[in-house]
Amino acid sequence: MNDRETNDRFRKEDRRDMVPAAVLSGCVHVILFVGLFSVFQWTTDSETVYAELWAPEPVSGGNAPKGVAVKPPEAPEPKPNEIDEQRESQEAQEAAEREAAAQQARMQEEAAAQREAQRQEALAAAERERVEAEKAAEEAREAEEARRAEEARVAAERAEAERIEKARQDAIEAERRAEEKRAQQEAERLAQEKLAQERKAAEEARLQAEARRQEEARLAEEKRLAEAKRAEEARIAEEKRQAEIQRVAAEKKAAEERRERERIRQAIRQQELARLNAKIDPDSQRSGTPSGDKRNQRQNLTGSALASYNARIIACVRPNISIDVPSSTRRGQFIAEFVVRPMPNGELAGAPVYAKKSGWDAYDSAVRNAILKCKPFPVPEKGYNIPKEVRLRFDPVDDRH
Repeated sequence: MNDRETNDRFRKEDRRDMVPAAVLSGCVHVILFVGLFSVFQWTTDSETVYAELWAPEPVSGGNAPKGVAVKPPEAPEPKPNEIDEQRESQEAQEAAEREAAAQQARMQEEAAAQREAQRQEALAAAERERVEAEKAAEEAREAEEARRAEEARVAAERAEAERIEKARQDAIEAERRAEEKRAQQEAERLAQEKLAQERKAAEEARLQAEARRQEEARLAEEKRLAEAKRAEEARIAEEKRQAEIQRVAAEKKAAEERRERERIRQAIRQQELARLNAKIDPDSQRSGTPSGDKRNQRQNLTGSALASYNARIIACVRPNISIDVPSSTRRGQFIAEFVVRPMPNGELAGAPVYAKKSGWDAYDSAVRNAILKCKPFPVPEKGYNIPKEVRLRFDPVDDRH
């Protein structure tokens, strides 16, 4: 129980203990009020004072008919002795009246004095009662204060005992909470240590796995590099082989062209010699002239004529090649060769035949489709026979847009 609850309980007990004192004080004031009211309303019975008064006799109408008053006879004038007696009697009466008035005044003064004495006695009684009531109220107040002081002392002792008990309970609770906190901290410490060990083990396992992965990646990279190196060496060797083949073919072709040019030169020279001999011996010219229709005499494509024909075919095919060639493509990296068989009507005898694939399937297909789109297919110039087959060579570097 805290101090606030203790104070509230004391205030409730104070209000409950003040009720009897308030009732007692109210009763005392009511008694005083009634006493004062009785004193101021005090009344006494008035004494009867008798006085004898003389008055002349009334005039009566007597028994006169119709009530007509009859004038009484005039009284005789009094005698001197009678006048003195009447005067003395009147004086005695007046003296008696004065004595009665004085007696009445004395009696009234005595009654007033008695009423005043009674009022003073009532006031004194009321004062005594007030003093006694105040004394009783003071004694009651002192007793109430003593009771309250005792109750306050007892309440203070009880509150102190409760405070000490509460402090003891709080200390016990604080110790219990501290013990629970220590136990919780110890459990958390053990959990943290266990978690740290698990994390350390997991990290070591991760590092080992990462090391294995890196080693495997290194070995795979070394293997890839070795394979790439072997592939590059093979490619270079193949390129060298192809270059050597092309060089040998070019040399062979150049030799054939030289021989063809030499043959043509010799043929021209022979024709020129024959023409000169014909001028010298016309009969020999006729004898040396071959038989047959000159319109059916054609030459085979060789040398520059064959190269020109190949260039015309490639010029017809290349615009139809539809493919994106990467900028990193090197010349000679992808070489596609096809063999075609042209006919005199501008068509092909059959589909193009792969003589050599480039290694890039998309490019091979694009070139093959382009050859089929070349219509009409070029034919040699007049005077030259259509070859049975023509070998075409394509490099994607030449097709780069």
